[in-house]
Amino acid sequence: MRISLERLIFMRRPVGEFLEHAWRAGVDGVEFAEFELQRLIQEGRYDHSSLYKDVKNKGLTISGIYWSAEFHKSEERSKILSQAAGLAEVYGKIECRNVVIGPPRGGLGAGLPPSQVYRLLDQLVETLREALKIFVDNGITPSLHNHYDTLIETEAELEYVLSRIEPELLKFCPDTAHLALAGMDPVQMIRRHLDRIVYAHLKDLKSFQAEGKRVERWYELTTELGSGVIDFPMIVRLLRSTGRVEWLVVEQDFTEKTPEESVRMSLNYLAPLVRGD
Repeated sequence: MRISLERLIFMRRPVGEFLEHAWRAGVDGVEFAEFELQRLIQEGRYDHSSLYKDVKNKGLTISGIYWSAEFHKSEERSKILSQAAGLAEVYGKIECRNVVIGPPRGGLGAGLPPSQVYRLLDQLVETLREALKIFVDNGITPSLHNHYDTLIETEAELEYVLSRIEPELLKFCPDTAHLALAGMDPVQMIRRHLDRIVYAHLKDLKSFQAEGKRVERWYELTTELGSGVIDFPMIVRLLRSTGRVEWLVVEQDFTEKTPEESVRMSLNYLAPLVRGD
């Protein structure tokens, strides 16, 4: 397994500074979000090719790119499939072999009734399946990322989508903190879908009590690996056991420390687990 660093807590820093730190930290790869790349392209500061050049010059790999769209809107289907085709071609050129599928916003957190949520999920599955085929045909592995405050937040929603799309088209990228935020046991969910995981987001979470209510400002609960409530020794042991997991991505949405300090703490905690010490 290789370790990648997600850009989120470095988002206010220039890309070059983020890559420099990732290289100095000794990780193998970096992950970006497509929405940021599109913004950088519009600003004329980066495109996929120039990013790839800078990543490669640091001896790093683009482990994956997070891509989300309004998959649940049938009127957006042709636009989404066209975008998928373009991204699949570009990702192949920059040697990005994983696309992390982010769910669209909405769902129970937006006050929608369950019946409407599942109607939207049916539309999501129909569009997503066609987009996934495009990526797979181009040698890129798509993995579904569960996320709080989206259409795929709860255990029932996650299982609904995974059960309706073939594993050959869609893997599962567990986000450990988002599983816990939605009331799931990350260890149990990872064990259940272990044969479907090749890419994982490791994110810790401070102790919290939702008491049946929505978790407000949930991102402020994310913390350095090993300093929260997630059972990473068991999770990494499970992920190591299959021999199929290529990337573990260190991710954190918020820090009260500097990004450098947070990353150092997380990597110091994670490295012995990955080695099996």
